[in-house]
Amino acid sequence: MSNYQQPPQNPYGYGPPQPPQYPQAPPPGMPPMGGGYPMGYPQQGPPEQALANQGARLGARLLDGLFIMVPLIVLGVINAAMASSNRSVGVVTAIIFFVGLLAALLFYEPYMNSKYGATFGKRICGVRVARLSDGQNLSFGAALGRVLITYVLGFLPFGGLLNVLWCTWDKPYRQCLHDKVVSSVVVKA
Repeated sequence: MSNYQQPPQNPYGYGPPQPPQYPQAPPPGMPPMGGGYPMGYPQQGPPEQALANQGARLGARLLDGLFIMVPLIVLGVINAAMASSNRSVGVVTAIIFFVGLLAALLFYEPYMNSKYGATFGKRICGVRVARLSDGQNLSFGAALGRVLITYVLGFLPFGGLLNVLWCTWDKPYRQCLHDKVVSSVVVKA
């Protein structure tokens, strides 16, 4: 007769497997247990660079404005002089002036920021524009987007003012709105 109070015996003579006495190691290639980083090692991020202050940023913007506007004023004076002497020459010089203005506004800053990380004004003031993720130069597309956002916000009532003042209260990176859109940051060079 069988005893119904005891669990059935393993037919092969072995007892049930013992539970592990300590935690098992993860399989090869997997991160250690308890998170993605061993204890005592902080997570790696982009290299730390000191943020540029608002005075240096303003100085760089004013200098860049001079570097763009002085040649355009000279072209405008030449255009006005030629237009007064001959109307057809004035139309041609007006087109050249407009193309020069468009090129200066749309390509000077994006090209310089993507190639060198800074325009001439930023270099003089000791600042540069960098990607927030890794501190490298922006791509031309991101640098162009940064400029276009600045112009679009400038056409909105109080948009340009809000854009440039945003960096005074933004934490922790002191980004203006055009920096936030393309994930850039202005740092000391």
